[in-house]
Amino acid sequence: MKPLRWWAPVVLASIALMFGVLPYVLLSAAGKIPQTLRDNPWPLELVSAVASALAIVLVVLAFRQKRARIVATVSAAIATLATAAFLLLVHVASYDLPPPPKELAVGTAAPDFTLPDEAGNPVTLASMRGHAAVLVFYRGVW
Repeated sequence: MKPLRWWAPVVLASIALMFGVLPYVLLSAAGKIPQTLRDNPWPLELVSAVASALAIVLVVLAFRQKRARIVATVSAAIATLATAAFLLLVHVASYDLPPPPKELAVGTAAPDFTLPDEAGNPVTLASMRGHAAVLVFYRGVW
């Protein structure tokens, strides 16, 4: 069997970080993440989880070969923690939002407000009554 190289677990930990939590957080902060990946980033989760699992396998190999134990253990811990933090961020923390105000309950009339249109002219919601209008509300954490 080939001896384990010290850099293999480091590469897997880097893959778990670079294709998991880091791009998700950076793209979300910049507002450039596609909506399909924002709500369900399964490709990023898959790459991060596979890299973490392979890093754990390399820890077992490192202990059997008595080579690169410390590097493999630290790399696997970093990869596993990054993957766990990523999954908690996506599936727990992003859904822990406060309830909406009672004035914005489904079925109630929207309160009147004024916003500029594309030409900079003020438009009120009251002026749109009787016409088709689409109101888009974004979640507060994005």
